[in-house]
Amino acid sequence: MLRVRFLAYLLMPLALCSACPALAHETPPAATTLTVYVQEALDEKGQVQVIAPGLVKFFQFFERETGLKIVPVSMPWNRAKLMTQEGKGLIWGFSKSPERLARFDFSETVLRSRIWAIAYGEPQQRLRNVADLQGKTLSVERGVSHGMEFELAKNKVFKVDEDTAQSSARFRKLLAKRSDVLLWGLVQFDRQDLLLDYLHKIYLPSLRDPELLGKKFYVSSVPLFYDSIHFAAARGHFGKEMQKIDVAIRRGMKSGELIRLVHALD
Repeated sequence: MLRVRFLAYLLMPLALCSACPALAHETPPAATTLTVYVQEALDEKGQVQVIAPGLVKFFQFFERETGLKIVPVSMPWNRAKLMTQEGKGLIWGFSKSPERLARFDFSETVLRSRIWAIAYGEPQQRLRNVADLQGKTLSVERGVSHGMEFELAKNKVFKVDEDTAQSSARFRKLLAKRSDVLLWGLVQFDRQDLLLDYLHKIYLPSLRDPELLGKKFYVSSVPLFYDSIHFAAARGHFGKEMQKIDVAIRRGMKSGELIRLVHALD
């Protein structure tokens, strides 16, 4: 009897190992594919640019942290909003407004953007607060909101002139006085002098627009609006995916990795 038990103990590891190849060849479950719409960027010729490397790394972080397969799709902003509202995917780069809060679920805040006012010409306009925008025409990208305070003041304090995502065209409108002020959201700079240095030495030359070379713009003394930026989904859609994204946001903020990625966004 003891001998039978002894043989059974000897054979047990062999039986377990015989199952090992089957376990080793099991295919792990495929990651859920998630479409994320982003606003397309246009070059000086109006051609759609590829998604910026900084944004690619940003999405790779969320893929790693959530286990989701993220497929970024760039398109005009209004179309991106429509596709999201129809439940086709998420949208990245979304800010809150009273109307949007009724239609979309928002992730936790990923970044806070400073909204600066840029203008051109003499005499220089006073640009220190929202009241200084009274009666002016503001150039903003089509379909873009700059947060709750912006939405409350729109069409009451100032008028909005919506433009395409082609940056050089927006700056040319300032030169032609077809808009009074251009609103520009940035994360990186908290000082007027740093922003002006970046604008004239790096950003405008990168547009390669002959009409803008050598032109000197000025900016508001402080940001006029502050905007929180989120992922968003149509109300009642992608609940599990949004929960995973929120966990990734909290983890990335705590470790500092997400903060570094956000500051590298173009």
